[in-house]
Amino acid sequence: MSKATLSKAGFLNTVEKINKQIDSKFKISKEKALALWNKEISPYGYPNHQKMLSRETLDMFAYNKNIIDGKYKGLKHAPTVGTGFGLDASDHSTYYITDELVDSLLNTDTPKDFGFINKSISLDILPVIDVVFSKDADSHYMRKVSILNLGDRLSIQTFVQNNNQEDDSYNRYEFVIPITNGDCCQLCETQKYFKEKHLDFYNYYHNIAIHVWNNSLDKEQIKLNEELIDWYIQSVIPQAYKFVINLLCLMTQQPDIISVQKPTSKYVSTTSRGFASQKMNNVPNVHWIGADFTTRVQYSNKINKDLSEVSRGKPKKSHWRRGHWHTILQGPKRLQRKLKWFQPVFIKGNKETALAEEN
Repeated sequence: MSKATLSKAGFLNTVEKINKQIDSKFKISKEKALALWNKEISPYGYPNHQKMLSRETLDMFAYNKNIIDGKYKGLKHAPTVGTGFGLDASDHSTYYITDELVDSLLNTDTPKDFGFINKSISLDILPVIDVVFSKDADSHYMRKVSILNLGDRLSIQTFVQNNNQEDDSYNRYEFVIPITNGDCCQLCETQKYFKEKHLDFYNYYHNIAIHVWNNSLDKEQIKLNEELIDWYIQSVIPQAYKFVINLLCLMTQQPDIISVQKPTSKYVSTTSRGFASQKMNNVPNVHWIGADFTTRVQYSNKINKDLSEVSRGKPKKSHWRRGHWHTILQGPKRLQRKLKWFQPVFIKGNKETALAEEN
């Protein structure tokens, strides 16, 4: 086995091997595994579902095998229990989100109303949803976020593409958002939980699983993976946290942000190039978040070419004016409270502005 994409037969064979590694109650049948493989046909411009599933499957097999073979034994906070897909792996929908909505959510401060956040995690679409970003999304290389509601906390899996854009492999990281009910920094609690529950080590051992299994782990790779975990804590978790909370709040407030696109053809591509295709029955619908969403754009005023006018103030570069959540009072005697999203605005600069700054 390698990091290369598995064929359908290779995937089913690997799942069968994983079933032998884990407790019987976590095993999935061949029918469930096949449904998981066929559950999505990714839209153009989005990560291939089967490729991401292949990487996750290979990592899972290697992680479990390392535990069984004692290759983590003696290491700090070494794992002792393997992982599987779970019985509901193929039952929940995948949502594809537009770049415009991702950018806007990441440029919005999260609500301060803990009651509204608690309400948001009781959405009908939970306990599990998968949200897939396009390959062009500028969000710390996040390509997929899975959200699992565990009642008193949210378990978040993020699939992060390697920095080398030509590399089609992904690292899977997991963190937890504890649901707080007080005046505290929920993001701080999230990062604190990550450390206290040793999730940094859990993610670390997952990410080096294939290297350890192949006996190819060296000091340079160990150092690189340690740095990746630090980068994830400081840079990716804040982004992923903001995205998850704002997304759930928006879906609570505007459920029509979700739309369903029916497939136009029953033929699907079988290779990444050429015209090879095959007919497939029951091609899945594509669930979109923000298909009709458009970014609010405001153009900065053109500057006066007179240098005396230019010197009065620093010309504006293109930038985001941050969005925010605001409590609106409504109804009889304005006693009803509703949280409303004021989306961010992208302030677009112009050529004259850029030229003036250079001069």
